[in-house]
Amino acid sequence: MCAQGLRAYAYGFTAILLGHLLAQRNTSALGVGLLLTSIVLGAGISSVLLMRFGDKFGRRKSYLVIYILMSVAGLGIAIHSSLWTIALVGLTGVLSTDANDNGPATALEQAMLAQQSHVSKLSQIFGKYNGIAAIFGSLGALSQGWFSQFGRFNTTFIGYLVLIPVGIACAFLAAGLTPAVERAEKQIHIGISKSSPVRRRIYELSALFSWDAAAGGLTTSAWLSYYLTHRYHASASTLGFLFFAFSVLQATSMFLAPLVAKAIGLVFTMVFTHVASNVFLIVAAFCGNFKIAIIFLLLRASLSQMDIPTRQALVMAVVPESDRMAASALTNAARYAVRPLSPTIGAIATHLALYTPLVLSGAMKVIYDGAILLWAKRGGFLEL
Repeated sequence: MCAQGLRAYAYGFTAILLGHLLAQRNTSALGVGLLLTSIVLGAGISSVLLMRFGDKFGRRKSYLVIYILMSVAGLGIAIHSSLWTIALVGLTGVLSTDANDNGPATALEQAMLAQQSHVSKLSQIFGKYNGIAAIFGSLGALSQGWFSQFGRFNTTFIGYLVLIPVGIACAFLAAGLTPAVERAEKQIHIGISKSSPVRRRIYELSALFSWDAAAGGLTTSAWLSYYLTHRYHASASTLGFLFFAFSVLQATSMFLAPLVAKAIGLVFTMVFTHVASNVFLIVAAFCGNFKIAIIFLLLRASLSQMDIPTRQALVMAVVPESDRMAASALTNAARYAVRPLSPTIGAIATHLALYTPLVLSGAMKVIYDGAILLWAKRGGFLEL
């Protein structure tokens, strides 16, 4: 969890910086969409490779390689910060458009945590896991807001140097992992066995999560930073403090999610909080006043992430241990199979109105909430 927290700090810093600088440089909405698409696509490709080769290559070695690449990426962008450089580096899967990423490192962490935890404890484990990410992500955003008050940090990509020390520190943590995190079976199966009784279940969840991810890809932190800068002329320091507040609320909600899930169940926690948060998002889109829009975005942040630990716990709870690595990687890969299209689609949608992606995202997520509720009822998982 220490490595995940450090990674979230770096992504909280760089995602907000990226969106602001793109707006400051008058990058077109389409250009922003294509750039964010490359970053999300990289996470998807790396997740697929991890699912295919992760257990065979070794979880610890895979984890270590990710952080070495992160350090190299930070140095490359800081030295040569063209949009093409960022796009190409983004294809490696070691960048993120949000503090709480869902890339290859996350898939590995979920599998390793689940392997060493009892099913009944999963919602608590993932609540803590994601809460820590949100806290450190908020500190990253806050640091970005503070550093942006200095000239170069407000106008260049030098802030991406933060990826170097974070990558090095996380690499040392990865190297110190014990063999216990590796898959238990001596015989390693790649992917999901055709004979697995939960094969269809994993594919159904992957399809549902991909729809949710497509909606979420319309309003990433990087895009929202671009949107607030472009529409309301928010400064980099304001964005830093604002996203700090968002992340603190998200962290609080993640820590509370297991308690809520214990009272009403994983699925109901996912659905009810998610619907409310997306109604707030849609309302925020129509607010012409910056302060009022922020109030609704804060309300959204207080509920929007409660489905993350409960969703991760649900995936781990409905599959056996032997399929958890594949289930984690496949559901994450499915999310990124469609999500790369979202930033570009969102950019095209801005031709109707700049706030259109917010409305479209909220509406799509409400549809997802209804679908996941029906899936859980049919499968008998409402009691989890």
